[in-house]
Amino acid sequence: MALPIFYGASLGNLCLLMAALLVVFAAPLVFNDGFLQQIMQTIALYTVAAIGLNVLVGYQGQISLGHGALFAFGAYASALLTTGAGVPVWVAIFTAAAIAGLVGYLVALPTLRARGHYLAMVSIALAIVTFVVAQTWIAVTNGPTGIGNIPRPEWFDGTTMGALRKFRPFGVDGPVLTGQVLYFWVCAGLALIVQLLANNLLTGRWGRTVNAVRQSEIAAETIGVSVYGMKLKTFTFSAVLAGLAGALFTHQQGYIVSDTFTFDKSVELLVFVILGGVRSLFGPLIGTTVLVILPELLKTIGSYDVLPKSNLVLQVALVAFGGVCALALTRLSRKQNVTRSVLSLGVIAGFLGFTLITPQIIEHFLIVYGALLIVFLVTMPDGMAGFLKALPGVRSLWQQPKASASRTVSSLDGLVDIAPAALRTSLRLDDVRMYFGGVKAIDGVSIIVESGQVHGLIGPNGSGKSTLVNVVTGVYEPTGGEIRLGTRLLNRLRPHTIAAAGVTRTFQNIQLFKDLTVLDNVMMGFHTQRRAGFVHQLLRTRTAAIEEDSVRERSLKLLAFLEIEHLAYAEAQSLPYGLQRMVEIARALATGPSILLLDEPAAGVNPSEIGRLSNVIRRVAASGVTMLVIEHHMDLVMGVSNHVTVLDYGKKIAEGTPASVQANQRVIEAYLGSADSFDDLRRTRVAEPA
Repeated sequence: MALPIFYGASLGNLCLLMAALLVVFAAPLVFNDGFLQQIMQTIALYTVAAIGLNVLVGYQGQISLGHGALFAFGAYASALLTTGAGVPVWVAIFTAAAIAGLVGYLVALPTLRARGHYLAMVSIALAIVTFVVAQTWIAVTNGPTGIGNIPRPEWFDGTTMGALRKFRPFGVDGPVLTGQVLYFWVCAGLALIVQLLANNLLTGRWGRTVNAVRQSEIAAETIGVSVYGMKLKTFTFSAVLAGLAGALFTHQQGYIVSDTFTFDKSVELLVFVILGGVRSLFGPLIGTTVLVILPELLKTIGSYDVLPKSNLVLQVALVAFGGVCALALTRLSRKQNVTRSVLSLGVIAGFLGFTLITPQIIEHFLIVYGALLIVFLVTMPDGMAGFLKALPGVRSLWQQPKASASRTVSSLDGLVDIAPAALRTSLRLDDVRMYFGGVKAIDGVSIIVESGQVHGLIGPNGSGKSTLVNVVTGVYEPTGGEIRLGTRLLNRLRPHTIAAAGVTRTFQNIQLFKDLTVLDNVMMGFHTQRRAGFVHQLLRTRTAAIEEDSVRERSLKLLAFLEIEHLAYAEAQSLPYGLQRMVEIARALATGPSILLLDEPAAGVNPSEIGRLSNVIRRVAASGVTMLVIEHHMDLVMGVSNHVTVLDYGKKIAEGTPASVQANQRVIEAYLGSADSFDDLRRTRVAEPA
């Protein structure tokens, strides 16, 4: 459907949306009880926070243990705006979300420049400090006394939903609407909108990019992704949703107190995500629903005599059944999805059944709740969404439609139409030095890689070849000297800026985004050529959708150029090493490089595939791409190079045509080890390319 937003939505998508709207509308009318309606409100508002945390923790891979603090910022901001400043509730809710987003941005701004566990540590500190401030800043938060008389949103006639007791909009025989019903529609409606917008993000370019950053930051940087910028955007987006949920919570309760926002709140939100299933579109909804209902259900069962009395035989049978299922589960591989699902249900049924018919246990419902969480996490390592996805007949719902690329790029100049180079220019290294303390990894190396040529770089192990690649691509900042692409100085530029300028690379140890498909890996290479921004992707506008389709088609053509289009929908990590190398080259070519650096492309490749790799390099070179090939495989580098430079102990010891380099005595001694090897080399030498 050619809609202004959600462009390309199908009739099936529309039917699913109508079904969701019907459920949202009917749920509070079917469960016509104030307590149940409040539980449903809680599920909806916590789902909003869990969706944001899933984007951060699941897709981005950043652990945050402080989202309870951002939830609190949203709650207090909305409460203070409405009770103290007289701001309308509708305005206050979204203003509070923006305030939480700003706080998240300011926290992440310095923190995300570090790597590893620093974000988790800072987020824990944020949660603790926020609670202490809420507890002690009496003048603003009222501390343990709390803030009361927080209004709910206004109804059409100016009456707040909290003051609305009964309302019959469809006549005396129609359904009775109350403030609880209306506020559920507000919470559930916002949760549905957030879910739809998150689906737009996570199933398109944005979701592909955060997945790529999680799997390999260095690979993402070298194809033009600002890893720091992407992390910052993701954390801010997640903080906005946490603040929105906090604002909805404060207007649901009508009264908030500092004790609500302890560190436990952050852990609770994280458990919603993990139990529901990280990196699952609907995992947050599933996890939140189960974990909000479960304690209330256990509390009810523990308080009322609604189950059979203790029965020793039944208790032993349930424990034995659960134990046998658990033992069998430990002996299964993760690939046996159906059997694992059945045994997981068996473990849960055995444990839950035993606790429910044992009064001495069920009356301590919080202990049971905690133990059940452990059982769920152990038996469902991929979360409840992963468990459901593995059930027979369900997996097919997740399968992508297969497509094939038309082989329209058989000519050698076809690559120009797929991924035109940013700039046809030379790469110049002038007296480049890279020192690590007293170790001179590169010591005064000068190289000119002329436009349109294949320039070989060889040398024994430890000669500084890979270090040189890292210096050129911005992974290391050189100690001295100059690196220029044309007239542009690259010395102090970040890898993603250098990639955008036209210099990209492959890696000696392949750095694919292994959880993504081959097609998604190649589409990532077009990152710097994309123009549709965050808002376009969030709403999936016509601009974003058409750009996505165009990039997908160009990626398929690029795969066809390398004769691997039949693997487009295979997971990258499932391919043999040689084919993974081809995918990495395809991804690099998608950036439209002026200079492509191939770091030991033959490393790990089967000898029978070396000829294919040589042919690919020649075809790419014939399309006009300038390449610097770093390689140990002498036949390969001598067969494809126009010019060769030799390094030894960080210094350039020879340079020239392949023939002149092979005849150089210093190269023979440094690289080949003896004069006898020189005769062997000459017998196997490949003719110099024209």
